[in-house]
Amino acid sequence: MFRLTVKNFLDKKIRFALTTLAVVAGVTMIVAVFTMTDSLRASFDGLASDIAEGTDLTVRTVQTIGSDLDRAAVPQELAETISAIDGVAEIDPGVGSFNTVITDGNGDAILPSGPPTIGTNWSKSQYFLTAGDIPEASDEFAVDATTAEVNDLRIGNRYPITSEVEQREFKLVGIFNFGAPDEHRSLGQTMASFELDTAQDFFGLTGLYSEIGVRVGGTESVEKVQAATAAAVGPKYEVVTSEVIEDETQSNFASIINVFNTILLVFAFIIVFVAAFIINNTFQIVVAQRIRELGLLRAVGATGKQISRSVRLEALIVGVFSTIVGIGLGVVGGSGLRWMLNTTGFTLPSGPIQLQPRTVIWAAVIGIGITFAASLIPARRARTISPVAAINTDQRLAATSLRRRLIGGGIMTGVGAVSLANGLFVASSTRATLTSMGIGAVLVFIGVNTLSPSFARPIAHLLGRPIAKLFGTPGRLAQGNAARSPRRTASTAGALMIGLALVGMAVVVGSSLTKSFLQTLDNAVEADYFVQSRVGNFNPSAGFSQEAATRIEELPEIGDIVRYRFSEDGMWINGKAEDLFSSDFAKVTDHLNAQIIAGGLRDADPATSIAVHSDPARDLDLAVGDTLEVTFPDNETETLSVAAIFDDASIFGNWMVDNVVWEEHINSRQLGFVTATIAGFSDDLPEPEQEQLLAATATALEPVLESFPSVKAENRVEFRQGQQDQLNSFLAVIQVLLALSLVIALIGIANTLALSVFERTREIGLLRAVGMTRRQLRRAVRWEAVIIAVFGAILGLALGVIFGVAAVVAIPDSIISSISIPIGVLLVYVVLAAVAGILASLFPAWRASRMNVLEAIYHE
Repeated sequence: MFRLTVKNFLDKKIRFALTTLAVVAGVTMIVAVFTMTDSLRASFDGLASDIAEGTDLTVRTVQTIGSDLDRAAVPQELAETISAIDGVAEIDPGVGSFNTVITDGNGDAILPSGPPTIGTNWSKSQYFLTAGDIPEASDEFAVDATTAEVNDLRIGNRYPITSEVEQREFKLVGIFNFGAPDEHRSLGQTMASFELDTAQDFFGLTGLYSEIGVRVGGTESVEKVQAATAAAVGPKYEVVTSEVIEDETQSNFASIINVFNTILLVFAFIIVFVAAFIINNTFQIVVAQRIRELGLLRAVGATGKQISRSVRLEALIVGVFSTIVGIGLGVVGGSGLRWMLNTTGFTLPSGPIQLQPRTVIWAAVIGIGITFAASLIPARRARTISPVAAINTDQRLAATSLRRRLIGGGIMTGVGAVSLANGLFVASSTRATLTSMGIGAVLVFIGVNTLSPSFARPIAHLLGRPIAKLFGTPGRLAQGNAARSPRRTASTAGALMIGLALVGMAVVVGSSLTKSFLQTLDNAVEADYFVQSRVGNFNPSAGFSQEAATRIEELPEIGDIVRYRFSEDGMWINGKAEDLFSSDFAKVTDHLNAQIIAGGLRDADPATSIAVHSDPARDLDLAVGDTLEVTFPDNETETLSVAAIFDDASIFGNWMVDNVVWEEHINSRQLGFVTATIAGFSDDLPEPEQEQLLAATATALEPVLESFPSVKAENRVEFRQGQQDQLNSFLAVIQVLLALSLVIALIGIANTLALSVFERTREIGLLRAVGMTRRQLRRAVRWEAVIIAVFGAILGLALGVIFGVAAVVAIPDSIISSISIPIGVLLVYVVLAAVAGILASLFPAWRASRMNVLEAIYHE
C-alpha cells in the first residue's frame, strides 16, 4: 500500500503540485513572520547590550507612571554626591532628547521613517570617533557614521539642528561609530552628539541630567557601591545595574516587535485556515474520483483500515513535502516581508536570518498537522468503500445528508454567533474579547460552510441564468455543472468566502473609521491651520520644536495658536494609568469643538484644572467643581478641579490639562501639534477673500517652514486630505495582507476545477464527439469558475458586512461613531472575484480542451 500510494503521487504530478501549493503558502507565511521578527529581535538585543555597556550603575529618577520619554531628570548637584562615594571611579552624566533633527546641506530635514532622531551629550564609553574631533565648543557637534554617509554630511560644514526647544546652527567636527570602534551598530536612528553643557542648554535641561552613569573601581564590589549610592541619593532616585538597563531595553524593543509578530501571525493563520478548507476539499474530490480504484483494492484483499491509511499517508507526504519547501521559502520570505513593510512606511533594520527551532516546530505543526487533520474525514469515508465499487461505474460515496448539514451547521453557526456577541459586548479584557471573537468567527465560518450546500444549487442556478442566456451551450453547461454538485461548489467557494468575509469586514470598519474621522474634522475643527511633525501622526513620539510654534505665532497673518501635547499613560487617577493630553485652556475651544456639556475652559485656572470626558466622569460620578488627586511621572500629586465635561473623546481623549500643568510635571518639552487661526479669516467671507487670506498665510509660512523642514503646516482642506491619505495607506496594508488569503482561495478554485475536469473526462470526450468545440469547452469551464467565485464572494461579503457592522457597534464612539457600508467597493470585489475565477480557470480549461476525444470517451 505504501508503494502504491507513492506511485499515485508520481503518476499525478499536477494534482500533487496543486495540493501542496496551498499548504506551502501557509507554512511560508508562518516561517517568514517568525524569521523576520526573530531577526529583528536579535538585532535589537544587540543594540540593548551596546546601550548598557560602559557603565556599571545608572542613577535615575524613580518612575512608576508614563513611558521613558516622561521620566523626570535628576539635578546636576547629585553628581557631586555620587562622586564622593567610596568605590566610584568615575561618573558619566548623560543628557538625551528625542526629535533632535539635523537639516542637511540641501535644506532638507533628516527624518528616518520609524527610528527616532536622537540628541545626546558625547559618551566616551559608547561613541568611537572615526573621523574628526570630539565636540568641545558650544557650536560643535558630531554625528553617527551612517547618517553622515547617507546624507553627505561633511566635517567643517555648518548645519541647522532643531531640538525640542529651539533651533541652532552647529559646525560638524566629528563622525563616530556607536557601540564598537570598528562597526556602527545603530538601527537606523540619527544621532547628534554635543558637549555636555551645550546639550543641557540646547535640550532645555539646564542644571539637569537625564541620568548619571557610574563606573566602579578599586576593590569595592558593584553590589556594595550600588547600596551605598542608593543610600546617598535617597528614595526619589534609583540605582540600577547595567544588566537591568539591558533587560529593560530588550523588553521595550520586544514590545514593539511583538506588535508586528502578533499582527502578521493573525494574517498567517488566516491563510492556514483557508488552506485547510482547500486541502479537505481536495482529498474529498480525490477519494471520490478513486472510488473504483479503491474498490478494486478492496476486491483483491485490502482492508478498510489499509485504504484509510493510504489516504492519510498521502496527506502525510503532502504535509512533509510542503513543510520542507515552506521552510525554505519562508526564510527567503522573511526578507521579502521586511522589504514590504519598509516600502509601506516602516523602517526595519537589517540583520542575520534567524531560523529558530520554535519556527521549525510551528512549521511542522501547521504543514503536517493541518494537512493530516484535513484528510481524516476523507480517509474515514474511503474506508466505507465496498468491493462492489470495483464493478459498478455509478458507485458514489455516501454524502452527508442535507438535513444533518442543516442541523449541524445551524448549531455551529449559532454557537459562533453567541461567542462573537460575547466578545463584542460582554468580555471585559482585551485578551478575552479577542479570544471569544476569534473562536466565534471560526465557528461561524465552519457553520456557514456546512450550511452552504443547502442553498448552493438554487443560487448557482440563479447566478448562471444570465450566463446561460448570453453564452448559449457553454453557459448552460457551466450552470448545470455548478448546480448539480452543490457540495463541491459550496466547498470550493468556502475558501474564497472566508477571505472575502475578512476583506468585507475590513472594508466596512475602514470605511466607517474614515467617515467618522472626517466627520470629526468637519464638525469639530474651527482652526484654519494645522502644524505637525513630518514624521507622521501615528507615531506617538513624533514632535517638534517650541521655537517653530513661536515663529509661526509671531507672524502678523496668524491670529493665535494653541499648543498640544500627549503622553501615553502619563498620569495616575484612582490608582489607574490614564493617557494625558494638554492644551491651552484659554484658547482651545476657539480652535476645536469637543462638545462641552458642562462647565467651561476659557476662564478655568490653568494650574489647577482638568477637563474630563463624559464616560469617565459618569464612571467616577464626577461633576464640574469636583476635585481629583492626579499623580504625574515626576511622582508629584496634584489636586485638580474638574473645569469641564465634554462628549467628543476623539479630540481631547478622556483627560486634558493645561500646558501649565504639563510643563510643571512632564520632562518632555516637544509639541505634539499646533492649531492656528488666520487673522481676519471667517467661513462667512466671500470665497475670493478666503482664498486671498489662505494664499497670503501660506506665503508668510514659507520662510518658517524652510527654517524648520521637519515641520509641515496645512490649511483645513490640506490637513483633511492628508489625514485621509494616511489612514487609507494604513488600511491598504491591511487589505494587501488579507489579499494573500484570497490568492490561496483562488488556488483552491483552480485545484478543484482541475480535479473536476479529470473527473468529467468521459463526459468531456462525449461532448467533443457530438460537436462541442475546444473554444466552447474552455468557455464552459471558465463560466463555471465564475459562478463558483461569485457565489463565494456574495456569501463572504454578506458575512463580512455583518461582522463589520458588529465590530463598529462594539468599538467606542470616540474611535468610530458612524456606520458606513461602501456598496460600490463591495460590488467591485464581486467583479474582481469573477475576474479572478476566470484567471483560476485558465489552466483547467486549457487542459480540458487539449484532451484526446477517443481516449476521453474510453476513460474509466
